Amino acid sequence: MYQCGGAIRHPRCFAPSELVQCTSSGDLNVVVGEFTQDTEILIIGAGPAGLGAAARCIALGKQVVLVDPFMPEDAIPGVDCLQGNVRFADKRSAQITGEHVSRVRFNRAIVCTGASMGPTCLRGLNASRRWNDPASGRVLVVGNGSLAIHTAMRCLESDSEVVLACPTARMLPEFDPVLCNLILEHLASNQIDFIPDTTIAQVTQDNDSAMVVLDEGTVLGEFDAVIATQPIAGHVDELDLHTTAVAIEEGWISVDAAGRTAENRILAAGAVTGEVGQPAACHRHGQMVANTACGHDSYWEPAATPLILEAPLPASWCGLDESAANAIGKDAVTIGHEHDHGMIRIVHERDTGLLLGAGAVGEHAVRIADATIIALEMGATLEDLAAVIPSRTDGMDLGSIAFSNWAESK
Repeated sequence: MYQCGGAIRHPRCFAPSELVQCTSSGDLNVVVGEFTQDTEILIIGAGPAGLGAAARCIALGKQVVLVDPFMPEDAIPGVDCLQGNVRFADKRSAQITGEHVSRVRFNRAIVCTGASMGPTCLRGLNASRRWNDPASGRVLVVGNGSLAIHTAMRCLESDSEVVLACPTARMLPEFDPVLCNLILEHLASNQIDFIPDTTIAQVTQDNDSAMVVLDEGTVLGEFDAVIATQPIAGHVDELDLHTTAVAIEEGWISVDAAGRTAENRILAAGAVTGEVGQPAACHRHGQMVANTACGHDSYWEPAATPLILEAPLPASWCGLDESAANAIGKDAVTIGHEHDHGMIRIVHERDTGLLLGAGAVGEHAVRIADATIIALEMGATLEDLAAVIPSRTDGMDLGSIAFSNWAESK
């Protein structure tokens, strides 16, 4: 018996197709060959969004079938698991293809298949690897987000020579640039070669390696492994969504704030929508969309989504940096506080003190992110934060920094 469940390993894994009929509760009838099963909720994809949706639907008393080409090892009690690939037959049923063929009829389906990673020229080669695949030798990682940095740092564990190519001028474009520079300094100290504003023009396969050429004709080099980590579209090509009314816009499944698509019975959650990308945010988005699928009012309207980085050093950012705030008409300023173990940065409106964003690098990063998310959701100002009695005396909290800076501005 194959169990599915809780360990979040990937935003999307593309393993070879294999159908294994299984259940954590032991109540799924095994039929040789083709079989049909009815379920209340069909969830497609066992990444963070799918696991969050499955657990929430079970908690709300629904019958759930979860399908993915690869299943996590830990079990979600009560979830029936099928390992294979899904194609929608129509708006009411889907076909699960692997060693056998299964048809599942559903009341509601939630698509949680994650994002396809680019650039596409790095896919389908002997040297191509997924972000969580083992990689050794000379490794090229392409992307500008936290997944690219995570992948580059993981490859270092196998003593690989790592090149991180960023397709944009800035790495971590949603981070405060000063904090981002500190992260890049740590990447360099870990012997990761960082190349910004990179466009790959050509990739030539040479046995098990890949020769990469940039758009200006520069040969970047020969690599034993190439890893695409830049989300470019939802992973939807294999789903046969044309048999339904689900709309695809610029490669992503179009959803409203409740996760509904243009097809009443089919919803979507997580990175496949282009709405969220961080694993924790995808997990919560899956939970929210599950509420909708189960008939409860629920809407995705966060003031900000926390961006968390664990290596090469802990880092976080929530909300707008100064340039992004000014670009939408805010008169924003940034205050910073350096300490022995890192830095905290806060962005606020000059006149009102309204908090617009904050983050940190160092051991306090996650704690600062947690506090910032609450403050942004509440619409707090520096004056509000300054009135909060701190739980510590080292000044490494939003309230203490706000207290010092707000008092000085008066």
